[in-house]
This record gives sequence, structure tokens and C-alpha cells, in this order.
Amino acid sequence: MILFRLELFDSSFSPDTSNYDAYGLKIAANDVIFVEAQGDEETYLVQFAPFDYAMGSLQCSFDYDDSTHYVYSVGVGQKQNTTKNSYFYFAGEVVPAGFSKTDMSGHNGTFIGIWINTDPHDITVYTATRQPLPCIFFQAQKLQFLNSYGHQEFFVIAVEPYGTYAIGLATSFAFTYRPFPSGSITPKAGSSIWPNNSTFNPCAADASNTYTIVAGFVAGAAGSRVRATPTVYLIWNSNLTVLSTWSYSATSNSWQSRLTYSGVSSWSSKFTMSVKINSDDPTRVLVGMPFLNTVFLFVVDGTTLTLASYVDHGQSVGFGKGVTWLTNSQAAILVSTYSLDYTTWYSSQIYVYTSLNDTDLPSSPSAIIPNTQQPLPSTINSILLRIVSTPESVVVLDAAGGALIILSEAAGYYASTDTTNAPVAASMPVVSHSTTCIGGTYKSDIGIHPCKLCSSGTKNLGTTAGISCMNCSSDSFCPLGAVYEINSTLLISLSQAYSYPRSPEMTNFEDVLLNNMFSMGSTMSCLIVSPIFWSLILTFIFILILLIMASLGWCVQPSKRDRYRAAMKTGEGELWAGGIASIAVVLITIMAYTFSISYMNQYPAEKTQGSRFSCDSTLRNAKFESSLQALAVPVPDDEQTIFDLLNDQNFTLQFDFINTAASCMTFSISEVTDVSTTALPISSCNDINGTLQTTVKLPEHAIVLQVVISDIQLIGGLRIGLLGSGVEKDTFTLQELNFLQTFYSPSSETLAQIVTIDMALTKVINETDPLFGDTSDFAGIWYPTFTYSLSEMFISSDYYLTSANLTSTTITIDITETSYYIKNIQSPIAKEPEIIFRTLLFAFLCLEICAMAFLICRLLIMPLINKIYMRFTGHPIVPFEPEHGKESNHQHH
Repeated sequence: MILFRLELFDSSFSPDTSNYDAYGLKIAANDVIFVEAQGDEETYLVQFAPFDYAMGSLQCSFDYDDSTHYVYSVGVGQKQNTTKNSYFYFAGEVVPAGFSKTDMSGHNGTFIGIWINTDPHDITVYTATRQPLPCIFFQAQKLQFLNSYGHQEFFVIAVEPYGTYAIGLATSFAFTYRPFPSGSITPKAGSSIWPNNSTFNPCAADASNTYTIVAGFVAGAAGSRVRATPTVYLIWNSNLTVLSTWSYSATSNSWQSRLTYSGVSSWSSKFTMSVKINSDDPTRVLVGMPFLNTVFLFVVDGTTLTLASYVDHGQSVGFGKGVTWLTNSQAAILVSTYSLDYTTWYSSQIYVYTSLNDTDLPSSPSAIIPNTQQPLPSTINSILLRIVSTPESVVVLDAAGGALIILSEAAGYYASTDTTNAPVAASMPVVSHSTTCIGGTYKSDIGIHPCKLCSSGTKNLGTTAGISCMNCSSDSFCPLGAVYEINSTLLISLSQAYSYPRSPEMTNFEDVLLNNMFSMGSTMSCLIVSPIFWSLILTFIFILILLIMASLGWCVQPSKRDRYRAAMKTGEGELWAGGIASIAVVLITIMAYTFSISYMNQYPAEKTQGSRFSCDSTLRNAKFESSLQALAVPVPDDEQTIFDLLNDQNFTLQFDFINTAASCMTFSISEVTDVSTTALPISSCNDINGTLQTTVKLPEHAIVLQVVISDIQLIGGLRIGLLGSGVEKDTFTLQELNFLQTFYSPSSETLAQIVTIDMALTKVINETDPLFGDTSDFAGIWYPTFTYSLSEMFISSDYYLTSANLTSTTITIDITETSYYIKNIQSPIAKEPEIIFRTLLFAFLCLEICAMAFLICRLLIMPLINKIYMRFTGHPIVPFEPEHGKESNHQHH
């Protein structure tokens, strides 16, 4: 019979001791102790609290009690808070080496026991006196072996919260193990525990004071397509009786409904589960089934287990790899995402929930670790396997056996995992350190989660523990995560580019002259400069004089009246009308020449003021032409100099960070080429009142720059520009370069940690034709064109807490030159000879108009009037003859 029992364990079971995910939890922790079973080294790693103790080591490492003992799991009671004679549970199976069938003490089978620190001194003695911690007092005690059931592929333990006993659950049996006072074990066959005489493979378990929750697989019927059913049992601790059962049923047509669970009869990382009972409220239970990508929230009501809610994380594998409660309303879920066939690992993250209610699991976490404030230390493998809590703090186990302890921190502080800023050198396990919330963030509650961003319109300097943010003034720039109140004028971009003018509608001087000579505006300034207006005024004055003189004729004595009328109507008034017309023509001619001279000098347009000589104050003696020219075409010889000046202009990059607590010490800039990255010297750097201002001389025009802020400080906006000195050389002018482009979010978001901005520079050549002579003036300047996406450059608060996970901000600027240039040509509408000649023609035109008017009046209008008068009166209009003339005529007759 004994030989048969020994033969049961003479099997091919040979676990991979380097696999820290295999067969059970290799870590356990509470507020007093952390323990890890390191199978590949066959040692235990123990860390005593306080875990962030910086005055010495509170860590011990010691070998397994037997090299043939393969440890499935370790465990501690979560409320097992004694600091003297601390102990932990360990359970596993004897794996004999060579021809031996037992361990060194002659035992085989499944075992459970405790390791206890028999040091007579309390841990607090060593922390108070700063004496080194001795590690010689750990002893393995109270081992119990079960060798009647053969190898157990599935074997888990659950420790009662106060550590007084542990419950072991396997496919073939279950037991209650009580190490004190004598180390008793009470086994029970699995056939008498699992309902319906089923085969149940337990994968994870947790215990409260009165009951245990165990999750695993119930084997399906032979020949069934579905080989197993995920099942959760509620077991009474006192007698290991199943009180309630919950079995998973996939939704019709879901991807989970196509699972067959083949291979669950053997342990596999693909089919791991996790269970955690809330230590503050044992009626709430989290169960993670990563192969379903789902976490379930159960409620225990007496002897009934009820599903309250669940979160399905989509068609992938890994959500719920580990679950744990932190407080009554906080929880953490380990998400190690794999492909559906579990062959490709994608990522590992810890989802933190900070505001849970009794019955609902939110679909989105409050924060995700790793994040900007809590990066994954370099000594921790990125593949995370398991997670446990103390309960308020969290311990994470990676694939290489490394452990990360994230401590719960008070309001205003967060648990930083950035080892570069740690107060002590990083060791294993890596322990977070308390850090004040950075500028622009706050934390109002206790927990392992990072600080939140101050909402738009509020700020936090970050100089003290930030439990809230202060309001900003309404006219300041306070975006999401603001550190300071920044004057909004800093957001104004400075541009040297302008829209090149269009040519006026009239580009012929004759049209311009006629339009301005014979037009009257509606404003006083237009009337003052209108020649036709002054001509009409002159005509009105002469008419008024004539009317006055005609009126005076009736007042003259009859003896003198004939003589007065003769003076008034000499030549039938032709002399008077001719005089008026002559003066009007002279007036218009003078004003025409005055206008022409003033108009001629309105060139070039950029050197003139308003045109006060015309109703149109924008009137210029200039016409414009703009076009794009390809740089592939050789430029004319007379333009080559301005191109050389542009190509030789030295650039200085101005790079400003707006509303940030980043300092000059964290700023660096490099030139990136296809083969290397070269640091560039910084010309100047100032960080004053939330603005980091820097300048850097660029070695060339076309360049790829990488700007890095090696800090996690938030940035509200950017301001980027180029500076360059101007040069004058003969008729060629290289204009001073000085433009700034501001980048900020209209919806007041904060800058992302990876930003790309493209800056394309275009040559602009302005050619000004001469008004006198033949030599043109040339001016050159660079125009920038920025290409970017504000929606990618800036992020929201939710994105920051769940997706931002870098410890620096990197901004890539790609400066290039376009393959074309802009050619602007300004030329005068009329030069001096044309203006003189056209104005002289205009004067003759005025004389001809007057002569034509007199001729028409004499030959056409006056005879027509006379004829009409005769028709109505019967006699023609008799020209006036003076009395002495009449007498002479009578004497002659």
C-alpha cells in the first residue's frame, strides 16, 4: 500500500521553476510583511514594513527548507498585523530528484506549512535603533503532507484574514490547516465537496472569516464540445461545504460563446483566474477570468452568491489577470493583454478604480498604472503576472520574478515609482516613494492612484501638497493642468507674412486721372480735393455776381440804365461766359497737375502714407503681380544676390513653453539625422513665472530637431519661432526674420508627451521696379508654414490618467524648405514722362470741351431758343441796342 502511494508521485511532473505564473500565487503581502517564493533560486524573499524604510534594510532572503519542495503558493492573512514572530504560509508539492521518491525527510505528496520569524525582538526595535535586521531566525514549522491523492495539477490556498488558518483546495481534496498550536490539518475528499460529483479544478481562492470563494473549471461531459464550464463556489469555512454555485454562460453569438476550454485539465497560464474578497465589506467579491477578458462583481447575501455586474473588455485576453480590493470603494485590476490564441503578449497595465459603489463596476478606470507619474521601473519586467494588496497598497509580480510595491499615499501626495528620483537606491522589491503632487495637479483622497489634473480655469503651483486647485482670473491663460496664471497676450502669434496687395481696378493713368478730376465724394475730405467741385463753386460765384448785377440794373436811373445794360450784355454776354469758362479750365488744369505730381510720388506703396490729394486714400501709383516659381528653374542673374542672402541667413530658434513648472535643467535639444543624434548648444534659457524661454542657434536651415523636457511637468502651450538678422547690400535687402507661432488648445487641454510639428519655409522675393532709372530693388524674407494637429498635440484629463505613461515630453520639429518660391513684383502704373504728357492732353481736352460747348450753344441752342420764342410771341428775340444807337439810326433814315 505504501509502495502504491509512493508510485502515485513517481510521475513526470517537472514544473518550470522560472515561471512565476505557474500553479499559484508566488507573492503575498499585508501591512507587516511581503513574501515572495523564488522558485528558480529556491529561496524566499521577505520584506518587512515599513516598506519604504530608508535607514537600512528590512529584508531577508533564505533558502527553501528542502530543495525537492516546489512551492505552488504563499499566503498571509490580510489583517495578520503582528510585528513580532511574523509568519507566512507556503504550500506545494514534493518533486523528488533522481531516483528518490521523497524529500530529504522522507515525505512526499502535497504539503503546507508556515515560515515563522522566531526573532525575540519586534521589527520596530530595529527601525528605532537602526540596527541591521538579522535573518537567522526564520524557521519552517508545522509542515503537513497529504500523500494519498497523487499529483494535483490544480492546488490553491486561501488564508483567513487574521492568519489563524488556511484552506487548501485541490481537484481531489480540500483541507483546513491550523498551524497553531500544534499544526493540525483536516482533509476532505473532493468528491464529497464538489456538487453533483463533478470534477472541479480550482484556479484561485480567497477567504473571509466565515466563507471562501473559489473559482475554477467544472469538467464537461465526455464527448461534449465545451470541455469545461467556468464556475465560482461559495464554501462555508467551518465544514468546507458548498453553499452556492455560479456558472458562467456566454452570451449568444459572442466570441466567448465559441470557446471550448480544451486543455483545462492541465494547468496553463491561459486559463488562470483571480479572486478577492473586500476586507472592509466581505459581502463584495471580485473574480477575474482573463480568458474571457471579463471581471465579475459578486455579492454574498448570507449563503447565496449573486452576480451584481461585470465588465467585458472586448475581444482579447488578459483583463482580470489579477484582481484586488484596496479600500471599501477602491479596487485594482491587472490587465495583461494577449492575443486570442495566447501566443502574443501586447501589454500589462493596472486599472485603478477609485469610486466604486456596492453593485456596479464602471467600464473605464479612474487611472492606469504605469502612467506619467508612476512609470514602470527599469528593473521591473514589462510583463506583469500577478497582483495582491496589503490591502491599501499594491504588490505586482513580473515575469522575471521582480516585485513592485506601490504604497498608498495621503491626499496631496502620490506614490512615485520613478527610481531616478527615489530617496534610496532601487533594490528588489522596488518600493514607491511619496512625492508631492506636481504643479497643475492635485489629489484629494488616499490611494495608490496618481494626482489628477487641475481643471481648466484653476491652478496649483505644486510647491505644497495639493489637495485642491485655486481659481484663476477669467482673463488669464489657465488650461488643463495649469501651474500659473499666464497673461493671455503671450498667446498672440507674431507673423511677418502678409497678403500681397492686388492691383487696383484701374491700371491706366488716363482712367485714374479722369476718374479723380470729374468725381465728387460724399464726404467733406472728398469735396475739398475734387476739381469739378471747385469748378462748380466758381461757376456758381460768377452766376451769383451776374444776378446781382442784373438786379442792380433796375435800380439805376433811367438816363443811365441803357449804358449799364450795354456793359452787361456786351457781345450778348459772350465775354462773361468765356471768362468764366477760362478760369474754370485753368483751375481744373492746375488741380490736374497737382494731382498728377502727387500721384506719381505715391510709389512704392510700402513707403507712402495715405493719399490726401484724392478721395480714395488708398490710391497708389502701383500695380502688383504675384506668382509661384519653381526653384528647379535657375533664377535670373539679377536676382541671384537676394537668393544668396536668404540662403546664408543664420537662424536662431526661439522655443517657449507656456504655463509650466519645467526648468532649464530639464531642457535639451538635438539635431536628428539618419545616422545620429547630436546635441545642440543652448544660447539662452530662462524660466520665469511659468514660462520657459529658450533660444538655440541652428547649424542649417533644413533640419530635424528633437526638443526634450526630461521631466513629468505639465505644459500648457508652446511658442515657436525663428530669428535672423537683416542685411542690406546695394539694391538688395534681406529682411530681419522675427516670427512666433503659438500653439495651445482652444478647449484648454494640456500638451501631449509626444508632439510633432512640421515647419516649411518658403522664400519670398519682392521686386520693386524703379520709378526713375532702370535698376530694380529686391527684398527677401522667409515665410513659415506650420503643419500640425491640435487634437493630437493636446490631451484631455481622462487621457492623461489612462494613457499618458512617459516620463518626458518630446517635441519633434521638422524644418524644411519648399521647392518653390513666391515672386512679388511691384511696378508704377505711370512714370514721369507719361504723367506729364497725359496731364497736358487732359488740359487740351478741357479747352476743347469748352470750345465745343460754346460752338454748340451758338449754332444750335440759341437758334432753337429763338425759333421757339418766335412761335409763341410772333417776333424774334430783339438784341438790346442802347438809346444813342437808336437815335443814330433814326437820323440816318
